[in-house]
Amino acid sequence: MQRSKSLSIQSVKRYKIFTTVMLSLIMVTYIYIMGFSDNWTSRLIAVSYILLGAFVYWPRVKNFLQKIKEVSYDKENLYVREGEYEIQIPFYEVKDIEIMSLDGLYKFTLYHHDQFGNEVICKPSFWYPLNYKRIDAELNRIRGWVRKSHHEYQDKIGSGHTLPSN
Repeated sequence: MQRSKSLSIQSVKRYKIFTTVMLSLIMVTYIYIMGFSDNWTSRLIAVSYILLGAFVYWPRVKNFLQKIKEVSYDKENLYVREGEYEIQIPFYEVKDIEIMSLDGLYKFTLYHHDQFGNEVICKPSFWYPLNYKRIDAELNRIRGWVRKSHHEYQDKIGSGHTLPSN
């Protein structure tokens, strides 16, 4: 079946770089302002933020940004791509679709773990708050296909069984 559309922004890599740069600028600006204070406690706080950022904050940001994938779909499957590697996920394997953040990151929770884990995160639009109606309508259409696929899967395996869950 031909893929209907990409559900990810055109360049996931550029989004990851942009997000990293913006978060870095915010953190560096805050540390810079705190470091110029005449108060020694403010300077100590600035140094502690540098250490906290280097050893706690940035590894978590890096790990989260690695979870954002390129996602496309047709009427039966999601296609998740990272670099040259792509997997196909049938809609009956999708447990839930929900928005994660105000900037429009969406999370597809799966019943089973795949090569990317049990969730796939995508960014449908760089301008999400401004075009939320179009993106939400598209995701509602996918939610409908997921529900339909669940019903068809239930009919296929029999009414006495339920979908597997973790």
